[in-house]
Amino acid sequence: MAEPLLATTGLTRNFGALAAVAEVSLAVAAGAVHAVIGPNGAGKTTLINLLSGDLAPTAGRVSFRGQDITALPPHRISRLGIGRSYQKTNVFAELTALENCMLAAQSRRGHSFQFVRSAAREAAIQGRAEAALMAAGLGSRAPMPATALSHGEQRQLEIAMILATEPALLLLDEPMAGMGAEESARLVALIRALAPLRTVVLIEHDMDAVFAVADRITVMVGGRVLETGTPEAIRASPAVQTAYLGEGDDGG
Repeated sequence: MAEPLLATTGLTRNFGALAAVAEVSLAVAAGAVHAVIGPNGAGKTTLINLLSGDLAPTAGRVSFRGQDITALPPHRISRLGIGRSYQKTNVFAELTALENCMLAAQSRRGHSFQFVRSAAREAAIQGRAEAALMAAGLGSRAPMPATALSHGEQRQLEIAMILATEPALLLLDEPMAGMGAEESARLVALIRALAPLRTVVLIEHDMDAVFAVADRITVMVGGRVLETGTPEAIRASPAVQTAYLGEGDDGG
């Protein structure tokens, strides 16, 4: 069996006496969409923060491409090829969509934003940014200020900004929050299109979207993994039905 692209072993994060994430072990295959679902307080966003380096674990290990990244800060994890989005829209509203992506493309290379650059570097950065916008379905929106984009388009722009850093793995934290049905369907199609080349770990409360796009699903309850399996197995699981799917609620 192939080594997983991302793996955790006994991953734990305590906040005082509370174990927000407790002994979580995951294996995320390359090219897969691996969704993490669970009721309020399940520890899903804390898990993403541990994977991205935004939080340090109390115990356990995170590995990426076989390398231990447990103690690395977010910027180093990003440069290894892991990009993430956040629950709240996180774009530079007054910059154009293209400029947002150019900033992101520079960040992967460790350059601060500079208005004086060589023509070759400028062309390379712009090329990556334009390719990322096209991949996210926003090619025609490149010259528009981010503030002029719809909510759904701003979420697409966030994904484009991640793509501009050329990641192998995307950590998406509730990317469909606040979207209508049409915008959600567009984002589902985008994630499907990205998955063969970019592995995705997806936290999402929209169960229709999860079951439409996920190859594997991990269900968390009370900071622990209840079950991991195919969408079909998770949908049919009595334990999952009792703990989560029957309740129709979700959160962090």
